[in-house]
Amino acid sequence: MVYNMRSSGGYNTVLIWAYFQVAQAYSTFNPKCTNPEEAVNFVSSPPTRGTLDILWSSLFTIFACTYTILHLNVPEQRDSQDAGKWEILKWGMKRLWGKAKWMLITVLAPEAILLYASGRLIYAHKRHPEFKALADVDQVPWTLAHTTLAIMGGFVLRGRSDRVGKDPGREISTAKSEPPATDQWYILDLDTILKLRSEGLITLPRITTSEIDDHSKGDSFAKTIAVVQIVWTIASTITRAIRGLAISQLEISVIAFSVCALIIYACYWTSPKDVSVPITFLQWRGHIPTPIMVIVNGAKLGQARFGNVTDFNFSYWDVIAVAALSFGAFAFGAPHLLAWSSTFPTPAEKIIWRAAALYCSVFGLIFSFVLLAQQYLGYALHLYSRLITLSPTAVYILSRLFLIVETFRTLLFLPPSAYIATWTANVPMFG
Repeated sequence: MVYNMRSSGGYNTVLIWAYFQVAQAYSTFNPKCTNPEEAVNFVSSPPTRGTLDILWSSLFTIFACTYTILHLNVPEQRDSQDAGKWEILKWGMKRLWGKAKWMLITVLAPEAILLYASGRLIYAHKRHPEFKALADVDQVPWTLAHTTLAIMGGFVLRGRSDRVGKDPGREISTAKSEPPATDQWYILDLDTILKLRSEGLITLPRITTSEIDDHSKGDSFAKTIAVVQIVWTIASTITRAIRGLAISQLEISVIAFSVCALIIYACYWTSPKDVSVPITFLQWRGHIPTPIMVIVNGAKLGQARFGNVTDFNFSYWDVIAVAALSFGAFAFGAPHLLAWSSTFPTPAEKIIWRAAALYCSVFGLIFSFVLLAQQYLGYALHLYSRLITLSPTAVYILSRLFLIVETFRTLLFLPPSAYIATWTANVPMFG
């Protein structure tokens, strides 16, 4: 039945009535706590917590982790370091958007970041010994941080392009030299450095760990806050479980996120963080010699590959990396199974939650099997494996989306015991 309401008064009446019905659908409770009748020396925290207390503390834990957890590759550089204010603003916004994008990905799929972090760590450990041996020959320092920085695109080769000197092929400076503004920059990845050194075209320069630390912007204070917040969340959840108090699905999701975050922190322990400007590995007067340029192959700074956080090499994938993938998916999916008997708005949502959490836990095993098949049975299976994993991947994405939405939806349907505070309410925390 359709009503033709010509008057605005009738339309407003319908809107008010609809809003009233929605408001009635959700009940609210305002706790009242009496004040001391006389001066006292100490007042303990109230024995209750509100919905917003659960929400803000959980969101702060997630934000603190995502802000400090990312160790992105060195970003794309401007062609001119002396650009105007609008150019500087544009590049600043571009970098800000890049970090915000990866923070969002971390929130939605922390297991993907765990996979990348473990892959980088494994690859760095795999390649480090050969560079350490060459560094010992050249009598220069070379640590795992050097290897990791090279993987991140943190070393560049510089050469003048505006003129040719008397000896254009002569090396005139190393990492500590200040380059002219007209330099051309070229990325030096691990393979390029190794080939240049193996053919005797260069020697490894002296780049100390202190110089790398100076370029790195790792904030120890922010990491400490994030770790303390994680420990507080885990302690609060364990306390509630021991006392038999209800735990919200949001808090359980934060536990799952925290488990991944701690593992990622461990993987990035020696990795430089937020290196915004690469370190000059070597610099030449005039044009860089042709033999070197043939090896460098024109990897000019500013190409799309520079700063690409997902620039994987298939050599990352070995048994350990695949195991990390399986463990990452399980580490994030399995904690959601702790809400197996939790309260849900409807019985159907409880069943779907159980199925989604279980599927997310075992998905890593499915994907790992496909990666191992590609590596050990040949790339002839590549297309076929893509086809057979397309549907499971789609189901995984839908399962993850359901868990995210349901995590916040169930916050409005918690049982009364979920609002009982524990001793952790008296412990300093953020949120």
